[in-house]
Amino acid sequence: MYLFRGLKEQVQSYLDESQVETIQQSYIFARDAHEGQLRSSGDPYITHPVAVAKILASLHLDAQTIMAALMHDVIEDCEVTREQISELFGDRVAMLVEGVSKLTQIKFRSRQEAQAENFQKMMMAMVEDLRVVLIKLADRLHNMRTLGALKTEKRVRIAKETMEIYAPIANRLGMFAIRRELEDLGFAAQYPMRCRVLKESVRKAAGNRKEIVTSVTQNIHSRLEAEGIDSEVDGREKSVFSIYQKMLEKTGVFKQVMDVYGFRVIADSEDNCYRILGQLHNLYRPVPGRFKDYIAIPKTNGYQSLHTTLKGPYGLHIEVQIRTSEMDNLAENGVAAHWIYKNSTDVNRAEVNAREWMSNLLELKKNTEDPLDFIENVKIDLFPDEVYLFTPNGSIIELPKNATPVDFAYAIHTDVGNSCIACKVDSKIVSLSSILINGQTVEIITAPGAKPNPGWLSFVATSKARTNIRHFIKNLRRDDAVDLGRRLLEKSLGNISLDSLGKEVIEKVKKETHKEKFDDILAEIGLGQTASVIIAHRLVPSVEDVIKTHDNSNRPLAIKGTEGMMIEYAKCCHPVPGDSIVGTINAAGGFILHRQDCNNISDHESKLDKYVPVQWEKDVEGTFRVELKVEVVNRHGVLAKVTNLIAEDGANIANINIDTKDGSTNQLSFLIEVKGRLQLANLIKRIRTLDFVLKVSRNR
Repeated sequence: MYLFRGLKEQVQSYLDESQVETIQQSYIFARDAHEGQLRSSGDPYITHPVAVAKILASLHLDAQTIMAALMHDVIEDCEVTREQISELFGDRVAMLVEGVSKLTQIKFRSRQEAQAENFQKMMMAMVEDLRVVLIKLADRLHNMRTLGALKTEKRVRIAKETMEIYAPIANRLGMFAIRRELEDLGFAAQYPMRCRVLKESVRKAAGNRKEIVTSVTQNIHSRLEAEGIDSEVDGREKSVFSIYQKMLEKTGVFKQVMDVYGFRVIADSEDNCYRILGQLHNLYRPVPGRFKDYIAIPKTNGYQSLHTTLKGPYGLHIEVQIRTSEMDNLAENGVAAHWIYKNSTDVNRAEVNAREWMSNLLELKKNTEDPLDFIENVKIDLFPDEVYLFTPNGSIIELPKNATPVDFAYAIHTDVGNSCIACKVDSKIVSLSSILINGQTVEIITAPGAKPNPGWLSFVATSKARTNIRHFIKNLRRDDAVDLGRRLLEKSLGNISLDSLGKEVIEKVKKETHKEKFDDILAEIGLGQTASVIIAHRLVPSVEDVIKTHDNSNRPLAIKGTEGMMIEYAKCCHPVPGDSIVGTINAAGGFILHRQDCNNISDHESKLDKYVPVQWEKDVEGTFRVELKVEVVNRHGVLAKVTNLIAEDGANIANINIDTKDGSTNQLSFLIEVKGRLQLANLIKRIRTLDFVLKVSRNR
């Protein structure tokens, strides 16, 4: 019981005896379960869960959390079930333990997939109970403190995961103290040489700087005391990782990172925070553009403070944070601050924001099936450099840096995002891809029946916008796949109409293929996952005779140009209406159309099983991209004349590349949009009439 003694003293300081007794029982249960197991360091395994529980006890977490921390590895590493924990310690403790445990019973295709699945499971457990992630953060913190016993490769991998996932989660939950330690430990493990050099540089520079810190601290304290403002002033060295980040942002030279020390002033009231700010700006000159008011507009994680940068002695920049003791406690402990005061029933701002974030995670999970996509989208939310924007009625919307009006629309509501068509920023119409900046008033214009544009994915910055657009595209892709599958199946059926088949026949095929809806079968055909001739044979067993009789087996599939996402026009040859074309099934589902003379399908006549005969309909709709190569004499104004001619002909230029062949000639490559081969032929003919054009050709 000697290992439990220190933890017992901690929990006795804020929990009653009956709760301490229950925690002791959970310790005995965990100790016995881990009997004989050792850590990589050679220590008994039970030392790890006890250390995790101590970290959480320092935050005054409740008895259930401490118990779950002590048993957090028993399901994964021992022959213990959730039911056993539930029977002995209750359902809630069992849920917490299971939420932290990894998925060990499922075999994954790769380590990356396993990590993504585990992360997704943990985040969903966190949505159910926030304490799950607090235990996981404490678990990761102790593992980082004891990384030294592991091999280098494993140390670096764990450190990278910590920096990418767990430190940002701690930051998102407002737990800066844990975040700072995770970052410093992760930096030291990932870049040990850089860390050592930087620590030595800080140590050498410390002598002169300590005098400056003492001087600045005394000056601030004297000024505030003279004004009768009660406060605490603290000057401290910044973390090694924080200094490293400053170096990356600036020149990479340590000497030019002047603000190695930061100052914190703790006031007794919010009003005095602003009074202190005024006094500091009188004492030292403020640096323009380096003031932020996170009291009036708190950060996403609930953080509140005034930040200012001042010109201090010897021209050094001094970073100062001003806040109340309550704000300081919230800044250091975030959502865990709720448990620091055992009699408090208030829900702190960090907890409110955390629950809003978790609500977004639920929506994210609903629209994301792939765990790898889920973790990537969560990462987007974990690195917010906030921009604060206003709705026309004055409400504040927080978005990450580089957010666009589309992100703003989805932040208001999914339906607003799905139906937005335009945007006004400060009463002026702007593009939906415009980058929004702090303080702007944004008004979203919607229209009934409007739909998300897949092109939005190239510029949106929030995971909510990205997942909702992808969700829409996925549904749109399915609709296109069903339509294409129907056409392919009818082609295989020959003169037999799909609608003429009885309901019994359709039900029979659904049962044979284990599908709930016939549209599911059509979608699989359209996506290339099922051959249309197989389904045709199931529907009409004699369909092969029908096909032979009417000679429909080689009847080309007609291309309208309006098939949507299931038809892709090959980028290697860019077919346009009027070209002879061949279709092949895409590995990702759907068709890719090539020109018959495309170099990439030179085997299409010998391998008929790989290709589908296709042809253009008479009245094809839409525009089609084609690549033109124009060899010209290197002369002033040549590019402008060719582009003007293309524009006059009604074609749109999507992209231009210029290749200097030699000193006298250039090759201009144009990706243009035309309606068909006739328009293209007329355009090529006109370009050839220009006196500086040597050659015009289509790319094959």
